[in-house]
Amino acid sequence: MAVYQYYLAIVPKQGIEKKHDSIPNEIRVSSETGYFESDAKIYWKEVKMQADDIVSKVDLIIKRANWENNKTSIYWKTYNDLVDNDVAIFLNEESMSIRDFSFRVDLRENDLTFLKNMIELGNENGWLFMDRKGKLMKPDFEEIKNSIRNSNAHRYLKDPIKFLQNIDKKK
Repeated sequence: MAVYQYYLAIVPKQGIEKKHDSIPNEIRVSSETGYFESDAKIYWKEVKMQADDIVSKVDLIIKRANWENNKTSIYWKTYNDLVDNDVAIFLNEESMSIRDFSFRVDLRENDLTFLKNMIELGNENGWLFMDRKGKLMKPDFEEIKNSIRNSNAHRYLKDPIKFLQNIDKKK
């Protein structure tokens, strides 16, 4: 993941509502294994949502990647000198329902068109978005913008030298 990319996982609101009495502010995340892991899979399992319709809608937003696509993993990627956005959907091998769904937004993109398109898709499908800290957000540009402002990606783009100096200080 490039330092200027902002990660968001997609979580089905209906799955959270099935599992809890109310929508929590955040869900569990961990990187103890060396990989980013969250409880988002639990909520996808609750709704057993098929990917066909969603895949075709994502195809309208971003081009399919030409690598590693298979029966249970679908990737999209826009990469050029100006922008680097991507999406990944992973399916349950037996049911072919979504088990994990995330995307990364290149914060260098003018007008953040890709992010706005994903937010619109989130509104159409009743999704919530989750940042790397596990914070859940409605598919609302202003709410997500506040999270972006607190991200490493934003700190890097705002002042790359200061960002790198702060990494050295933490070590």
